[in-house]
Amino acid sequence: TYGVIVYQEQIMMIASRMAGFRLGEADLLRRAVGKKNKEILDKERNHFISGCLKKGYSVQAANEVYDLIVKFANYGFNRSHAVAY
Repeated sequence: TYGVIVYQEQIMMIASRMAGFRLGEADLLRRAVGKKNKEILDKERNHFISGCLKKGYSVQAANEVYDLIVKFANYGFNRSHAVAY
């Protein structure tokens, strides 16, 4: 997808690779995005940022990527639904 978040499953991959989320944690983030749950998304920001810092990313980069994840919540689908559209 050339770096564009198209599917919810990509959020799980980003959280896992950038912030060191375990798959269960990444799935919780994916579900919060899918349901547009602002409370969980706000809470998970700190978790994501701290994980990114441990992996050597800057605070700015971590915030920019997380902002893209939150923005994706407005239009994203899981892969199986996206194919139908």
